[in-house]
Amino acid sequence: MEEVNLQPRPLSRFPKASFRELLFLSIPLIFSLFSASFMNFCDRLFLAHYSVEALQGTVSAGYLCMLFQHPIIRIASMAQVFVGLQYGSRQTDQIGASVWQMIWLSFLSMLVTLPSSQFVAPFFFEGTTIRDPANTYFMTMMAMNFLFPLGTAISSYFIGQGRTGVILLTTLIAHSVNIVLDYFFIFGIKGVLAPMGVFGAALATGIAQGVFCLILFILFLRKKEREMFGTNQYKFDWENFWGQLRIGLPRAIARIIILTAWVSTARIMTLKGGDHLMVLSIGGTLILFFTFINDGMLQGMITIASYVLGAKEYSYMWKLVRSGMILLLSTTALLSIPMLAVPELTLSFFFPTPPSPETMIVLKKSCLWIWFFFFCYGFNAVGLSLVTAARDVTFYMFTILFVWLTSYLPAYLAMNVFNWSPDKLWLIMACDSFIFGAAFLIRATKEKWKEIDKNLELENLSS
Repeated sequence: MEEVNLQPRPLSRFPKASFRELLFLSIPLIFSLFSASFMNFCDRLFLAHYSVEALQGTVSAGYLCMLFQHPIIRIASMAQVFVGLQYGSRQTDQIGASVWQMIWLSFLSMLVTLPSSQFVAPFFFEGTTIRDPANTYFMTMMAMNFLFPLGTAISSYFIGQGRTGVILLTTLIAHSVNIVLDYFFIFGIKGVLAPMGVFGAALATGIAQGVFCLILFILFLRKKEREMFGTNQYKFDWENFWGQLRIGLPRAIARIIILTAWVSTARIMTLKGGDHLMVLSIGGTLILFFTFINDGMLQGMITIASYVLGAKEYSYMWKLVRSGMILLLSTTALLSIPMLAVPELTLSFFFPTPPSPETMIVLKKSCLWIWFFFFCYGFNAVGLSLVTAARDVTFYMFTILFVWLTSYLPAYLAMNVFNWSPDKLWLIMACDSFIFGAAFLIRATKEKWKEIDKNLELENLSS
């Protein structure tokens, strides 16, 4: 009787891999990510009203922060794949130990990210008009960098089981804290707290992320979780750690390759200044605000794909692709309202006083290409979800090696050789995402996950 109670439940009450199941799992994640996007939007909006220099410095520093955050986050997110596989294959007693290995990774990552970030920052910001605010933001964020993969690792425990509502509620609490602290830390409280500007924005983000991790960690260690999923198995296990690191490390290296290409592209726009820097800052903020939809869909698809692969129900993978495309087309149509129908209203939030007519024309053109980027980014997410769940790391690494040819090189030629208008940056980035999305989907037609699962079974038998 006890054994029956410990059997994992389906991911949802809806048909497996259907549009309704994808929506059911993705919506809490989408709202969680919306909360994060809204928080970042408020952060940058407050900074824009504090000073344009503060906004531009924070955006440029934020891109460099991603270079030190996202690769570790990518490795930590492998816990979600392992949780999904173990949940689908009914090996629930191993889930807690898998998550703990990525928790340890989060803390150990500071041994690499903190010293290396001190070396990179002076090179990246030297010679730019926003060196001082960018340095302040970047150095403050690096001191708290471990909190971001830590949040991902613990979140993976709940997301991998389809328990996305927990993430939504915790995210809303943490981001509410962030927005409140943001306002008071940036602008200060007369007679009580001096304005801290860029430093205040970074400090508020770090505190809120700490609150997020603490709440999830408390839930992770509840008695029920310890008994059913072994969340008290905190011992460092090299074999388990390496099993996840071995698969996640190529994704992290790939992410480094992608981000160095993007950071180098951002530096082109930063050094040119003027409308180029404005397009980068405003466009980057809008992309950060709206792509939460596709990121939520990606996480939902990875959860479903990992579950069905763990259960070896391969036929559902293509049903999942169809569901993902329906969701992508629906959300792209909705996004056409702020980006195509009323771009002036969307842009007006960033400016206490309107910019020059010439700058406004460039920014309105950017809205068109950002909308197109949103679709291409989502198309990429559909293909990426299959490759990630299938643990097809060799192909993923091979494909990513070409990212400098599809992003940085076109951007460099467009801005420095052919003198394209700055808004075309987002057209180039959209085409880059579409190319990789197409490559991932073409690879998925080979259904390599069957071969990978067969090889893993042979390895297990031989050991």
